[in-house]
Amino acid sequence: MRATFAAILLTGVASIGVFRNGRAQEPTKCGSARVQYAAFDNGYASRFQIKPSPGLDTQLSAKDKVFSTQHTRWLIEVLPDTMKPGPWTTRVYVGGTDSAPEVELRFIDETNGGVSAHWLNEKLIFGEAWWGRIGATDFIFDVEQNKFVYREMAHFGELIRPCQ
Repeated sequence: MRATFAAILLTGVASIGVFRNGRAQEPTKCGSARVQYAAFDNGYASRFQIKPSPGLDTQLSAKDKVFSTQHTRWLIEVLPDTMKPGPWTTRVYVGGTDSAPEVELRFIDETNGGVSAHWLNEKLIFGEAWWGRIGATDFIFDVEQNKFVYREMAHFGELIRPCQ
């Protein structure tokens, strides 16, 4: 009896998503969902700061260093203290093999998901700075030129819609 009732209940619940207004719905084409990219929004430009030869206001741990493939450079991500009032700033320090940091990248007021940074090669860092649950900026920073050579807005809205 319980098994029969559970089967009827599951069938009914499953059919709610398939039939609405007396007709079958088309399933979402989840395989075609993708991230939407757009030109960099200059309203975010002030949130990207580059500080050459930074004066450190925090201790960096050698164990947190992420080395480039050939170990000629390193980076360390320092997350903000979210126990203190915002806006919060994630910092990425970059240095040469055994040197002190040569540059500090600051990402101001990134409150949802933080910043991730990864080495592409010995001079380029790829990263994402999240500004909300579905919006971010993808970037590439050139360590030798000391500038962002690529920034583009990324919108993940299509990826959060449920597949049916």
